[in-house]
Amino acid sequence: MKLKDKNLLLFAGIFIVLVVGGLAYQLLQPKPVDYQVPSPQEVVRQYFESWNKKDWPNMHATISDGFKKIDPNAKDLTTFKNFASIQGIQGVRILSVKEESNNGITAVVAYSVEFTLSDSTKSQFSDKFTLKFRQGDIIPGWKLIHPYGLNIDTS
Repeated sequence: MKLKDKNLLLFAGIFIVLVVGGLAYQLLQPKPVDYQVPSPQEVVRQYFESWNKKDWPNMHATISDGFKKIDPNAKDLTTFKNFASIQGIQGVRILSVKEESNNGITAVVAYSVEFTLSDSTKSQFSDKFTLKFRQGDIIPGWKLIHPYGLNIDTS
C-alpha cells in the first residue's frame, strides 16, 4: 500500500471516530429541564402545603428576598424554621386558593385555610396574599412580599 493511501485511510478513520464520538456525546448529554415558573396561586398553595409538612426550606423559598431582609424572623432558614415552629400550628388544610388579580408584576391571591392548633382545636382563617414577580431573587418567580407581620417588601 502506498504512503498516500495509508494517509488517506488514517484520515478517514480519524474522521469517522470524530463523527461517531460527536454523535455519542450529543446523545448522552442530559436534556435541559424546561422549568415553568409556578403561578401565584401555586406559590400560595406551596406555602401552606409546605407549612403542613413542616417543609421549612420549601416554605421559606416562597418568600421574597426583600421580605427576608426586612423581617428578622425570615432572615435565614434556621431563624424562619424556629419562628414557624413556635406558632402552635400542628397542621394546615387548604380550603380554597384563588387568584383574584395578576398584571404580570403583582398578583393578589385569596385563600382560606384551617389550622390545627397544638391543643387539637381547629381554626379557620381567610385573607389575601400579595405576590410580586421577582426576577432578581435567588430563586426567581412569584414571591410573597408580606406573608405575616407588618413588614412589607416594597422593593
